[in-house]
Amino acid sequence: MNRNQLIWSSILVINLVLVYLNQSTWDDGDSILHYLEAHQAWSSPSYFMNMWSKPVFILLASPFAVWGWWGMKLFNIICAMVTAYLTKRLFDHYGFNGWWGVFLSFFAYSFFLVQSSGLTEPLFMLGLTAIVYLEHREKTSWSLTILSFLPFVRSEGYIIALVLLAYLLITKKWKYLPFAFTGTFLYGIAGIVAFDDFLWMFHQNPYAGTEVKYGSGPIFHFVEQLPYLIGLPIFVLFFLGVYRGGMLFFKGKVKIKEFFLIYGITLGYISAHSIFWTYGMFHSFGMSRVLVVIIPLIAFIAYRGLEWLFCALNFVPIGILKTIFVCTIIIFPFTKNKMGLDLPRSISLSARQLQTQKSHDWINNAQLNHLPLYSNDHYLAMLANKKINVTKEYNHLNFLSKHIITDSVLVIWDSYFATTDAQINQNKLESDFPTLNILKTFQKTEECNREVRIYLLTPPLASN
Repeated sequence: MNRNQLIWSSILVINLVLVYLNQSTWDDGDSILHYLEAHQAWSSPSYFMNMWSKPVFILLASPFAVWGWWGMKLFNIICAMVTAYLTKRLFDHYGFNGWWGVFLSFFAYSFFLVQSSGLTEPLFMLGLTAIVYLEHREKTSWSLTILSFLPFVRSEGYIIALVLLAYLLITKKWKYLPFAFTGTFLYGIAGIVAFDDFLWMFHQNPYAGTEVKYGSGPIFHFVEQLPYLIGLPIFVLFFLGVYRGGMLFFKGKVKIKEFFLIYGITLGYISAHSIFWTYGMFHSFGMSRVLVVIIPLIAFIAYRGLEWLFCALNFVPIGILKTIFVCTIIIFPFTKNKMGLDLPRSISLSARQLQTQKSHDWINNAQLNHLPLYSNDHYLAMLANKKINVTKEYNHLNFLSKHIITDSVLVIWDSYFATTDAQINQNKLESDFPTLNILKTFQKTEECNREVRIYLLTPPLASN
C-alpha cells in the first residue's frame, strides 16, 4: 500500500466511524422526508417520477435507504468520499497539493455533518464537483451529460446550467450542447409513459412561483450565514480568494475555466439564492444548508486566498505558516465560537426530535401505535416505522379534510411543522373536527420551543 492509499484508507475509516457515531440527522424536516421517500420507493414507485422527491436522488439512494437509516448515511458517505477524491484531483490539475482540497473540504465542517442526513445535497455536491473536474480534463460530453441530470437531484441544477451555457458560448463549444439535454430527454420519454407529458418536470415543478408562508429576507443573508457552515477561518480565506481572483481577472491572469467553472458557479450560486430569498421566489426558505453543495469550490477559492497569504507573508518560513493555518482550521470548529461546532448539539438529535420520541413512546405505551397517524412531523413516521402518504399508516394533516374518516385515527398536531408546513393552527384543527378528543399534551420547554398535542379522531357517526 502506497502513501496515498494509506491516507485515503485512514480518512475513510475515520469518517465511517465518526458518521456512525453521529446521532444527528442534521435537519429534522426534509432530511427525514427524503430518507423516507427513498426508503419506501420500491413499494411506492411514484417517487421515482416526483420532482419534489428528486427522481435521480431516489433512483441512486433507494438501494441504500431500503436498508434503513444507516444505509442512507452510507450512501451519503460514498458521495462525500468521491467528492473529496475529485476535489483532490482538481487541485492536482492546477499543480496544488491536492490534500489541501480534502483538508479544507472536511474541515468546512458542514461537509462532514451533511453525511448524517437524508438530504439531497451530498449527491448534488458530487455531481457538481464531477462536472467541474471533467470539464477541466476536457471531457465536455461527460461533464454536460452529468449536468443534464443535475436538476433531477436538486432544482439548483438549472443555476449551474446557466453558468455552463455562458461558458459554452464564450468557449464556442456549441457541438457539445445536445449532451446538456440528455437527462431532460430521457426523463421526458419516461414522462410520456407515466403522465402523457414530455415536459412534466416543468409542469410539475414544486418550486414555481412565490411562497408566502416562507417569507423573505435580507439580500446578504446567505453571505452572513456562510461562516456558520464552514467556519470563520475558511470563510476569511474564501473572502481573500474571491478578492484575489477578482484582481487577477482584471489583470487578465485568470483562465476562462477557472473564472466560469469555479468563481462563476460559486458566486452565481450564492447570488441566485440571495435573490430568491430577498424576493420570496421559488419557495426559498432562506436555509443556509443549500450552500453545502459548493464547499469543494469554496475550498479551491479559499486555497487561492491561502496562496496569496503565503506570498504576502514570505518573510515567515513556509513551514511555520502552514502549521499555523492548519492548526487554526482544525482547532476553530471545537472552540466556543458561534461559528464553530455546537457540541454536543451538532452531533445529537434535535430538541424537537427528542420531544417526538416522547410522543412516540407515549403512543406505544398507550397501545395506540396500530392506528393510522396524521401529522407533519416525519420523524414520528420514521420512529413508528410507518409508510408516509399511505391512508392506513401515515398522512399529512392537510389530508384530514380530504379523507373520509371511517375508523379512529391519531392526529398529532405540533406548533412547528403543523403551523409551518400544513398552515393549520390548533384552533382551526379543533373547530374543523369536533370529534377530536385530546389525549396528551407535551408543553413547550426551555430546551424545545414547541407544543405537541395528541388527539384521537373518531368518525362523526361514532360520536352520536
